[in-house]
Amino acid sequence: MYLVTFRLRPNEFDEEFRELNATVEAAAESTSGYRGRRTWESPDGEEVLVTYRWESTDALAAFAGHDDHLEAKRRWEEWYEAYEVTVAEVVDSYGQGFEE
Repeated sequence: MYLVTFRLRPNEFDEEFRELNATVEAAAESTSGYRGRRTWESPDGEEVLVTYRWESTDALAAFAGHDDHLEAKRRWEEWYEAYEVTVAEVVDSYGQGFEE
């Protein structure tokens, strides 16, 4: 499994952002190999982390090339003050009480 963490410092989210973001999320969710996401926001709202789970790098690459995702990447400065993406391979995962 692979985790992609999208760290961002939000700016203003307008209606165009909300529509594009919904389309990008739908594209991720419909990509074969997508395993889900989790979102955290700092208490002051200054930073957001979104972690996506993927079965493989092929699944991730399929999503990365989606037209709406590419448009959102090109336009990041309209909606974020800063962003950072980290891709990590999960070598082990264990615990109890959480549904996959």
